[in-house]
Amino acid sequence: MDETKELLTAILHRLDALDAKVNGLQEEMNGFRREVNERFDEVDRRFDKVDEHLEYLGRKWMEHDEEIYRLKRRKDA
Repeated sequence: MDETKELLTAILHRLDALDAKVNGLQEEMNGFRREVNERFDEVDRRFDKVDEHLEYLGRKWMEHDEEIYRLKRRKDA
């Protein structure tokens, strides 16, 4: 009977140790997820800025293209 009790105590102790490790891994994974999400958010913000710059460059290109067209027409007239 004492042997069974000692075995059960050892098993319970091992389960407690495993629970602590699992909890530690869960906390580590939560931190990893937060970090990954923050990095993806930063990438999204940078892509938004790139989109804004590309739109600006596109508008400027069209303005310059129109101005070149007007200048050529003036020259040819």
